[in-house]
Amino acid sequence: MTKTIGSVLALCALVGAGAAPVLYGCGGHTKPADTAATEGSETSTLPEPSPIATAAPAESASAAPAQDNTPLAQVLLTDTGQVQKIFDAASGAPAATLKQNGAAGSDPLAKGIRDTAKKLPAGMQPEGPMAMGSIKEKQHLQTDITLAPGKCYSIVGYSKKVKDLDLYLLLPPGFLSGQDLTDDNKPIIGGAPQPMCPTADKSITYKLDIFADSGGGDVAVQLFSKGK
Repeated sequence: MTKTIGSVLALCALVGAGAAPVLYGCGGHTKPADTAATEGSETSTLPEPSPIATAAPAESASAAPAQDNTPLAQVLLTDTGQVQKIFDAASGAPAATLKQNGAAGSDPLAKGIRDTAKKLPAGMQPEGPMAMGSIKEKQHLQTDITLAPGKCYSIVGYSKKVKDLDLYLLLPPGFLSGQDLTDDNKPIIGGAPQPMCPTADKSITYKLDIFADSGGGDVAVQLFSKGK
């Protein structure tokens, strides 16, 4: 036992003289402060998060193109509440009957469409079916119209008995993209001198509201187009 104690004391004496590394237990020669500093130094050398990697999701989100709600034709109605009511009424209205090559027919509606289309810019030709139906005063019909890039468009309506036939081109969930500007039975959206020329890079489907503001009877609507 005496020999063991003597060995320990001798070893501690060597440590005190700098001949051996510091050992915990030889008179409490510990350096907690130095240890903490070392740990802090190691933490400070860790690489910080890359600011580019952090910002990437935000940049990616901002780069996504927003839906363009800019009207394609002139609009008179700017009250968003009223526009929403029209869209809701159109969404719940009966669908118009679609007749292929209807504008080429010999009936009065087809002839009225062709006569009204004479006011369109040169080169406009019927595209797709003619939408037809019978509505009472203050009632709606609706149909979907798809506009593609690379073309310009006009929409022509006609009725013999509806005195004021209104057309509203709507983009869900309730944006007005165009409307006719007259109070008569021959409405046009995108007439001369400037038809509707979409700038989107893909086809977009719109809701067309057909509204009998004054009078009731048979109605017809035809889409016309030409290349840009």
